[in-house]
Amino acid sequence: MENRIVKLIYPRKSSDIAMVDISISKVPFSKTHMTIYDTVTSFEHEIFLKSGIKTVTTSTGYITNRILLRDVINLHNNTGIKNTSQIKSMVQQIKSGSDILSPTGLPNIKLVKTNTDDWVLFDGHHSMLAYMLAERKYLDEIPHLIVEDEKNVFVSNKEICVFFGEHQTRLKGGNWREYVINWQAQKKKDQLQKRIQNNMGELLDSLIG
Repeated sequence: MENRIVKLIYPRKSSDIAMVDISISKVPFSKTHMTIYDTVTSFEHEIFLKSGIKTVTTSTGYITNRILLRDVINLHNNTGIKNTSQIKSMVQQIKSGSDILSPTGLPNIKLVKTNTDDWVLFDGHHSMLAYMLAERKYLDEIPHLIVEDEKNVFVSNKEICVFFGEHQTRLKGGNWREYVINWQAQKKKDQLQKRIQNNMGELLDSLIG
């Protein structure tokens, strides 16, 4: 049985230097039947909610290679960001000292790493934009969840294509980078769109510019 690795990472807010608390869990999976979304769901229901892991960490780490939020790859153009008023509300929440979490307590922001060491945000675009507007610059400054392959750390292009839902059949290998998904499009055939904003920095600039 192979495993996925799910990491929960929270900033150590009391520290003057970049430090995080990290929780690491193994989630059994089958390559033929389990997507990254399935891994998150399995982790949430079979591990996170049962163990109380939301407040328990396995290690504390110093961050030496900081990842800019602006460099994270988005899966939506600005036309796919449906609720800017929600983002404004989130910004106020962050500035008041609260983090953006799901109803169960998981971080809204979920990522994977590609085979070229790029980071892809597959869930939590509104949340990450809110943190950026609240002047957070680095990934280690915000709570987030990472899904990894146990052997390779990165996930395959085929697995990333799953983030495009039923439109994944229209993608071939690494060309997913040329596209985004817009679930707000009225017609299903228009939901897969050519990429305009290449990363979260460009996405943010397009929304506030």
